[in-house]
Parts: sequence; structure tokens; C-alpha cells
Amino acid sequence: MPANETNTLLMIELLSLEHILTGYQIEVGLTRNDGYAKCVLTIDEYTYTQLNLLGPFNLGRVRLSLYPKWDPYRNIHYSTLIKMNRTFSETLYFACSEYYVSQLLQLKQPENPHNEDVMVNQPELPTTKPAQPIYGKSRQRFGRIALRCIMFSVLLLLLSLRWDDSLLTNRVEALEEPVNVTLKGDSVKLAQPLVRTASIQAEPTDSLSEDIVDPPNETSRIPSNEFDLDADTFEYGLPKGYVALTFDDGPSRYTKQIVDILVEHNVSANFFFIGRNVLHRPDEVKYAHEHDMPIGNHSWDHSEMTGNTDQENEANLLKVNQALVDIIQSPITMFRPPYGSIDHNLADKVMDQQMKVLLWNRDPEDWRAKNPEEILNYFHKADSTGGIFLLHERKFTVEALPEIIEYLQSENLKFAIFK
Repeated sequence: MPANETNTLLMIELLSLEHILTGYQIEVGLTRNDGYAKCVLTIDEYTYTQLNLLGPFNLGRVRLSLYPKWDPYRNIHYSTLIKMNRTFSETLYFACSEYYVSQLLQLKQPENPHNEDVMVNQPELPTTKPAQPIYGKSRQRFGRIALRCIMFSVLLLLLSLRWDDSLLTNRVEALEEPVNVTLKGDSVKLAQPLVRTASIQAEPTDSLSEDIVDPPNETSRIPSNEFDLDADTFEYGLPKGYVALTFDDGPSRYTKQIVDILVEHNVSANFFFIGRNVLHRPDEVKYAHEHDMPIGNHSWDHSEMTGNTDQENEANLLKVNQALVDIIQSPITMFRPPYGSIDHNLADKVMDQQMKVLLWNRDPEDWRAKNPEEILNYFHKADSTGGIFLLHERKFTVEALPEIIEYLQSENLKFAIFK
């Protein structure tokens, strides 16, 4: 596989948030493709205040988004963080400054000038009245609760953003009917609103593969550019001129529709399946495999695995692989950790089962999109070349997928898959 850029930032973990004598700072853990290091960043008062409203942060792990966004309607930058422990995960939004955004962009540069494992030298910010770290005595926090509640309410009103927690429960796919998608042409046909029922066993009333697409010849193969994953690093990108689509959290009632769209457009994509979903939808697993879609392990239950013991992770990975191998009769060689959260202990267990780790470097956040146009807009604005796109088996993703593929093809990008 062609060499990728080295020392690229993959994940940022928030370790502490402090108001010190000289201002405000955060300590972060930086996971790169070639290792892990800690770094201290100076931040401004505005971003500190917004982050502090979302505390406390000492009840689990906290992951900061690598991709802050700009809201042109409210003229603010905003970003997200994920609080997680072994049984719970919560995504929260916070407004941030342009200075904070510039710090993240600087950290993501391959030739990052920051010295890690030491205090980072940064432009001096105005000093403010010192306070104790947020992990100090709890009584120091209660005097500010009322003010924080007011500020937090204003922030929520300002952002007007909604987080769809069905990504974590993986229940929404079982409650929605298949969507109607035009495989060729310039338009996307939106499905009519449907009444959701309590039955998680309900089957689709129609099938895209039955009504629109004739089954392909079993002996034919989709032309693809295959890349072998490196067992010693976490794969995060592609050479210029290539692009990859990956789908998480299946199998679902959308799996066959996604596969049919891919086949119709003569491209392949990687699928990462959750073990408990595999038990309920073995036919979808088999269908993807029969159409030359590489299948990977996405954990048994989409839990945050870095808090598990080595024995728990070993059992988790093995259980998924056994369920998949029983269906496709082929070894599983790829793993994608839930939330992209991985440490050396988990990586060792992945390697013990002859798997390699595939991450991503483009995230349209399709799981929270309110319509397919939001997803399409991301692709039109993003620099797609060299991108590994993180997608999910969701209704709006299926509706947007034909135009996504056609747009990437119009950019003369070669579709890649990993094996």
C-alpha cells in the first residue's frame, strides 16, 4: 500500500480542564498512527467556560471531536465531546472560539510544531482571576451552579442541535421501513413518513433489490482497488486520488439496499457489523459477502471497549468473529472500535485474533442528519481525495448514497476497499 502521511492525529482525549494562575488550559491525550502522547494546551476563557458547563469529567473518559464546525446562521464555532464509560456514552455540544479551532488544526498537522509530553508554547492570552482545577473540592462548584444552568440553557437555545441517541442503541433501524431510492438520475425520492411500531421483528414491506435491481451474475466481480491494512498502525487515510466508503453498525434492514446501490454503481465498500445484530440478520451478512463487500468486526454490542479487561475484550472480539465466520465461511481480518476508541491493550487483543484496525478521516455525522441533503452537503464541501468516510446504515444515508457515489465519481476518484 502506498505510504500515508506519518504522525497524523487520530483521536484527542480530554484528561483535565483547569483554570490556573496564568489563564486556562486543557491536558489532552493524543493518539496518532505511530503512538500516544500527552500535551497541555492553553485555551481562552470563552471555550473554557463552555467546556466547564459540561462537567464533571472525572466519571469516565472524554473524547474531543477533531472536527469543529462553523454555524453561519449564528456566526459561532461549535464542537462536540463524547463522555463514555463501560455502560454509557453521551455526546454533548459546546460553542468554542476561533483560537480553539486553530489549536486543533495545528495539532492535526503531520508536522505539528507542538512538543508533546510537555507544556505547549502558545500565544499568551489575557490573564484572568485564578481558580482551582475542575477536579478540586466539590464545594467550590456549587456556588456557580445557578449561573452555569442559565448559561447552559442559553447555549442549548443558541445551538438548537439535537443528538440522536439511537446510534448507540441501534434500535431505530428495526423500527423504520426501507427507503425508496432512485438508483440512477439526479433526484432522490424521499420515503413517506411511517408509523413506528413496537415490534423489532417487523420485516420490510418491499425490497429494493427485488423491485429495482436484478441480482448480479454470481461469477462477476466489482472492479476494486484493494489495500492491505498495516498490522502495526491504525489505518486512517488513503493516497491522493482514492476514496473509501465504510458503513458501521449493521447488519440492518438497510444492508441489502446499500449493497444494491453500491453494485448498481459498480463500487465496493467496507462493512463493520455489530455481533448482536448479526444474530438477528444473518441473511444480510451473507448478502453483503456474496456481493464482494468486505466485512469487519465492530464489537459485540457497540460498547466502549477500552474500559474492559483483556479477558472481556478477547471474548467480545471472538464472539463476533465466530458469528460472522459461521455465516460467510471466511476469516475476519478487520476491526473498527466503537467510537474510534482504542488503546494499546485493545490493539494487542485485536492483533491476537489476526485482525487489523481501520479508522477514518472523514465524518459526515450522518447519524444525526435531519435529511439526506445535510449528508450530501458535507461531501460537496469536504476535500474527498484520500478520504475514508465513516457512514452508518441509516435511512437518510441510504437516500443520499446514490448521489454521494455519483459525485465522487464525477471527481474522478478511485474507490478503494480494505482487506
